[in-house]
Amino acid sequence: MAFYSEANVPGIGKKINCTTHAKDNFSIIIHHDGKRELYIMDQQGDSQASITLLDEESRQLGTFLSGAMYTPKVIENLVVSLEGIKVNWYKLSDNSPIIGRTLGGLGIRKKSHISIIAVVNGDDFITNPNSDYVFRTGDTCVVIGKPERFGDFLKIISEA
Repeated sequence: MAFYSEANVPGIGKKINCTTHAKDNFSIIIHHDGKRELYIMDQQGDSQASITLLDEESRQLGTFLSGAMYTPKVIENLVVSLEGIKVNWYKLSDNSPIIGRTLGGLGIRKKSHISIIAVVNGDDFITNPNSDYVFRTGDTCVVIGKPERFGDFLKIISEA
């Protein structure tokens, strides 16, 4: 699993810095107009290569990377068994009403039919958090469920 951090770039858009499990580093700058810049970094943080993509090009590349155009054989059976169910990641805002509350006390699964299968916060990766898990600032929830129910989950975790 890759580590990533996000930052707003005033007047430009958003910058995402990523480090892969192999310790490779890259940055993506997403402009307000949809253009994306991808920078491959060396260990010192200097750019070694870059590419600029239009919005449509980056979406096409995303379909290749996500496996939508080619699925390795080992994954095909898993995809068939999960048809209609999706996994998504949601980073909690600093003002999320669930920060400081327990997973069990919120009744998320009952209210949204979405299950939280992991929580990521910095270097912490908690799989299958128990009902006593207390949500913290910086948490990213990894959830699974039917895509049409993700909106119900967003209502629970969004600012009031």
